[in-house]
Formats: sequence, structure tokens, C-alpha cells
Amino acid sequence: MRTILSIFAAGAIPLSALATGQTPAATDPKLVAMLEAKDANGKAVVSPEERTYFMGLNDHLRELLNRAVQQEVITSPQHLHSLLALQLRPQKMDLLLQNNCVLCHSDPEVQSGEDLFSSAPASHDSPAYMNLKDVVEDVHFRSGLSCAGCHGGDPTAQLGHNFVKEWPEKERAHNRAWVVQFCARCHSDPTFMHQFNPSLPTDQLAKFKDSPHGITLLVKRDDRAPQCISCHGVHGIRPAKDPQSKVYAQRVPETCGTCHANPKVMSGFTRPDGSPLPTNQLAEYRLSVHGQALLARGDLGAPACNDCHGNHAASPPGVAIVSRSCSTCHSANVSLFDGSKHKQAFDAHSWPECSKCHGEHAIKKTNDSMLATGPGGLCGDCHRQSAKNNPECVMTADYFRKTIHEMSETRDKVTKISDNLAAKGLDVEAINNQLTELNDALKKSRTYVHSFSRNTFQQTAAPGEEAIQKSKTLVTKARSEYKFRQIGLAASIASIGLLMLAIYLKLRQLEK
Repeated sequence: MRTILSIFAAGAIPLSALATGQTPAATDPKLVAMLEAKDANGKAVVSPEERTYFMGLNDHLRELLNRAVQQEVITSPQHLHSLLALQLRPQKMDLLLQNNCVLCHSDPEVQSGEDLFSSAPASHDSPAYMNLKDVVEDVHFRSGLSCAGCHGGDPTAQLGHNFVKEWPEKERAHNRAWVVQFCARCHSDPTFMHQFNPSLPTDQLAKFKDSPHGITLLVKRDDRAPQCISCHGVHGIRPAKDPQSKVYAQRVPETCGTCHANPKVMSGFTRPDGSPLPTNQLAEYRLSVHGQALLARGDLGAPACNDCHGNHAASPPGVAIVSRSCSTCHSANVSLFDGSKHKQAFDAHSWPECSKCHGEHAIKKTNDSMLATGPGGLCGDCHRQSAKNNPECVMTADYFRKTIHEMSETRDKVTKISDNLAAKGLDVEAINNQLTELNDALKKSRTYVHSFSRNTFQQTAAPGEEAIQKSKTLVTKARSEYKFRQIGLAASIASIGLLMLAIYLKLRQLEK
């Protein structure tokens, strides 16, 4: 394997890039002819934009193009057109023009079907993974590890297909288990990977082997299970932070859903209890509070499938660790729950903690009605079934909801009153300060419901209840002040009116 890796490393830095003292060479006549060639309709094969791009290339890249044409690696105007149409930056064009594998396999005069790299694969009956635009954006290509990195051979040689011994030419279509071992030749080697990305982990294979995906693929030999290229792609592998990557945060649900939302693929897979594994997770997630945040609003902090299930060690969270997944974001709620009596009850019944009340993939935005104790209410239905002999449970839930409802209703009501008083010219700063206190207490109280303790909740809600009383007092005072101002204004207007009347009468008397 070290020999293969040495080939990779050698290909990462083109030797010609180190050459010095190069002099610009005249454009080869064959290359000129290709640039000026026209099709059967008299239209230029190489467009004006592509010729402009060619004219902007530096001497080094022009020399590489000359050499490729002279050595008949680029054989036709159509082939030249497909390369110039990529409009690559100099560094990438340098890599491309020194990679005879890509150059040869992008030549429509030489290759066809599944062997042809094309910018429009469908038009050449090539598979989607043979998209030339994807190849030149591939993270391996950009690091100098392209075709030869996986297939073997010498990318600087004109011809030759000396495949690496690990490449299962005959078996690869029938048994996909080889893929993970093949990728792991590099990705499990810390020394080799450090040359390209020191921060990239190298334990992916170890994690995958112990995951349900790995066991299904490697032990049960079921090719429906995903392997590396299922999630990352083939020739167009991009970094996870690239929006076009299949493992970019917003695309993860779609990538996972390729299998998990397909009933045919998932047929026969079961849960630990023997029930069929559902295929509606993606549909539910898209409508959930998490899915709306990530997919609709573009909030990359919202969780996708891998945030709860993991990446290479993807696994359904067990009952005991559901809350650990949720605690990544909702740490305060989980901390309160861990110290509550509900924690003991949930452990006794082997209930999944957070999902018992909030659901799994179809998690909706929380609301105060969840505390309802009547028929159909979340708390009420559970308590009537599992806490029949403890009426305190229902009483506590009623207290939670009543207190939160009063704070919420008072906040909304006082906010409208405050806005109305401000419009009349009154100073409402003191009222707004109390509204801030009330709103903070309301938010904290909704969180402290997860303590399921009346005393703990009451301590958190107390500042809010105090703010309610103060805000009501301030509103009454403001209204009284407004009423007093109205009376004062009326008295002033009356006094002014009487004064004006007296002046008028005096003037009449003086006139007489």
C-alpha cells in the first residue's frame, strides 16, 4: 500500500510546475486550427468566450495545451471546446492539463458511454457520475489525487491502465463491501491524511464497522446498506461545508432519504421490537420545527439526521441516550429533567425521555396547550393512564398551565395598553421595564416546566407574578394620570374661555 500512496503523493505536485526559465512558445498550428474550426453549419466550435479565455491563459498553460495537442492527447476542436468551456482558474487548469487520464476520458472522439467525462453526461449516454464539471471540483482532484489515486496508473503517461491491486475490476458491481476498505487505504492512515487535512479524523472505518450500516454491509453482505460513495459521491466529492456537497447540512436529509424514504430499499429491515422500519421520517422531518428551520429558513444550526444519529457510526439512539442527543442543543431542559421525578418514572417504564412528549422526526414547535390536563391533553392523558393514584400530578400540570397562561395573557394585554398610552404622550418606560421582567420570567418558566417540581417552578415564576402586579399598578396609575390630564386640560380650556369672555365684555363696555 505504501507504494500506491507514494504514487498519490508524487502526483500531488506536478513536476513541471517547478520548472523555471520557461519561455513562451508559439501556439501550435494544430491548436490554432482547432481554435478556428467550424462545424457543419459554419458555426465556430470553440466559442468567442472560450477563445477569450484561451487568450488570457498564462504562458505555462498555453505550453501545456500545445504539448497535449502535439502528443494527440487533445485530438479535436470538440475536445478542446469541452476543456476551455470549464473556464477553470489557473491552478485547476494546470492540474487538468497534466492529467492525461481526465484528458483522454473527456475526448468524445476516443471515449463513449460510461467511459466519457462530459459536461452534459445525458447527451453522451454517460452516467451522472461522469460529469466533467464535478470531476474538476472534486476535493481529491484539487489535492492532486485524481484518477490514478483510486484506479492506479501514471496520469502523466500517454496511455496505460495499470490498475492498483486493490481495485476489484470484476467484483465491484456485485459486492459493494470493498468500497469502504478501498477508501480506508488512505482515510485510515493518519500520516498520509495529515499531508492534506490534519483536522480530518481517520477513524471512520472503525466507527462504520460497528454501526448498523456497517454490520448490514460487511457482515450480512447486504448491498442495500450504504458505503462511502452512497453519501459522498464518486467523482464529484466535495468538502462537507460546500453547499453542493451531498453531506452539506441542508442536503443531509435528502441524502439519507435516498434510502430511508424508499420503501423498496428499506423492505425487510425492522426495529429491535420486530416492527417494520418506517420510511416516513424524511416527510415528517420536512414539516417539523427542525426541518423548517434548516430547509426553509436556512438555519445551519438546526439539527439534521446526522446530528442525532451520527455520521459514520450512524445508529438509532437507544432509549437511554435520546436525551443525550437532544442535550446538544437543549441542555437546560435536559438538565432539569435529569433531576426530576419524571426521570425516575421514565426509567421505570423504559420510556424515551424527550421523544415521549415531543415526538421523534415530526417534532412540532412547543406551545402552552401541551400542558392541558383535559381529555386529549398531553399531560392529562399520560397522568390518567400512568399516575391514577397520584392526583398531585394533574394538579401540578394545571398549576403550570394556569401560571404560564396568566403571564402570557397579561404580557400581551399590557403590551397593547402600553402602546396605546405611549401614543397618547404618556411616559411608559416603567411599564415596559415590568414587561421585560415578565417576558423573561415567562421564558424561564416554560423551560422550568421540565423540572416537574411545583416548588422549583414557583421560584422561577415568582418574578413574573410580581411583574404582573406591578405592571397592573403602573397601568392604573398611568390611566389616572391621563384622566387627571384630561380634567386639567378641560379646566384650563374653561378658564381660558371665561377669560376671553371677560375681555370681550370689557371691550364692549369701553366701546360704549
